[in-house]
Amino acid sequence: MIKIGRVTVSLEMREVYLEDRVLQLGSRAFDILELLIRAEGKTVTKDEILRHVWPNSVVEENNIHVQLSALRKIFGGDSQVIRTISGRGYRLTMPAETYDPVSSPTSASAVQGGTPRLARLPVCHTPLIGRDEAIAEITRALKGTPIVTLLGPGGIGKTQLGIAVARSIAAVSDMEACFITLSSVDNAQSVVSTVAKGLGMACAEGEITLHSIVAAIRGRKLLVVLDNCEHVIESAATICERLVEACADLRILATSREPLRTRDEKFYWVAPLDTPDADANSQAILACSSVKMFLAQMSGLNTAVEVDRSGLEMVATICRRLDGVPLALELAAARAAVFGIRKLVSELDDRFQALTGGRRTAPARQQTLEATLDWSYQLLNMTERVVLHRLGVFSARFTLEAACAVAACGRLSRNDVTGAIVGLASKCFLMTTFDSKIKEYFLLETTREYALLKLYESDEADEMLARKATCLASADEQLFGRVFSAASLGGPLAMDAVAAR
Repeated sequence: MIKIGRVTVSLEMREVYLEDRVLQLGSRAFDILELLIRAEGKTVTKDEILRHVWPNSVVEENNIHVQLSALRKIFGGDSQVIRTISGRGYRLTMPAETYDPVSSPTSASAVQGGTPRLARLPVCHTPLIGRDEAIAEITRALKGTPIVTLLGPGGIGKTQLGIAVARSIAAVSDMEACFITLSSVDNAQSVVSTVAKGLGMACAEGEITLHSIVAAIRGRKLLVVLDNCEHVIESAATICERLVEACADLRILATSREPLRTRDEKFYWVAPLDTPDADANSQAILACSSVKMFLAQMSGLNTAVEVDRSGLEMVATICRRLDGVPLALELAAARAAVFGIRKLVSELDDRFQALTGGRRTAPARQQTLEATLDWSYQLLNMTERVVLHRLGVFSARFTLEAACAVAACGRLSRNDVTGAIVGLASKCFLMTTFDSKIKEYFLLETTREYALLKLYESDEADEMLARKATCLASADEQLFGRVFSAASLGGPLAMDAVAAR
């Protein structure tokens, strides 16, 4: 945390506070503030600001003045804290003091028996579209179980959904709520330390143990959003299980791309936003949450979309082909704001090259569509990776039998493929259907495109496509045999069915 006069700034959370009240500040104004803070009192030139805040755009100097005006307003009586250096640039005139809110005199230490200051829930300034029912269901689940894990592929919106649930619960209950992200940790001790820090414990890193965390939270009503667990899944699971065993009033809402697999854990699969059918009318298209989100993103970029029939059909195509995944829609809107809707539709066949314009402040894994999948792909074992590549040949739903017929070859046995499918499904690469007697699987279109890229890199593409063709031919022969047998007993109508097939 950084103190500038009466204002407190969190560079990590990208938030500005005045007496614990969050102030509204646009992203570009915050970028300038961050640049001034990091300059440590030195002058920041106008060219430096333009390069940092508008790296890929040509803008007028007046844009800097607009953002600086917004900054000076938040400092109120301290408006001269940002001084204009004539002909050169700008600098902070008041020292930016860095302090740790956990160990500051105004915060009590959990180790000493006080109530620690928790990590704040991040503020989301944009509405969460299409998740009202999910928030209600997750809230109900947390009433009956200590751990709920939000599952879904990268970019599906697990983090924002978790924060929204925590805010709704905190608003109507006496539970303390905090947000802890594990995105930057990579080992068990770092997980423990990060959780302790998020819970407000003022300890040297070497002194923090799981036992000390348990002692600090015992007897308190807490809701912890534990974000990005997948890459440290075993450590996260151990901590979660130990904490809920020791604290009856603790609730943990975890986000992950695979289950923690702890006792008393419930899963909630975060579904993509709903997308329009190919023959949907204009009213039905506008009613879909994916379309609402895409249009909201475009509006936020000051770009209008023609809502005539042609424009809506193109938006519907974009939402459908991107599977209603919020991050993909956000990246697509940024692209469309520059090149237009029609151009974006034509680029979807090469989406990994096109969808790269993520927010500069987002984690690296969320700045491009391909990076999002890369993050999850690295968590797969080698067998799961090979099976994923091979399953990319399926453009529609497929059964376990079909998957094994195609992927079980070379060094992979049927059991290897079956095990890999279990792993791919649990890690949200494979989707499953529950509306038929035989369970079927499918890949989201973007995931399939990614799998095919990897398949062609492996030089197995021709063989897998041939195996798929053989599999489909065999399935058609079996179906024809069953229909012909029924036809021989069923008369003309059944024979018509054979002819149609």
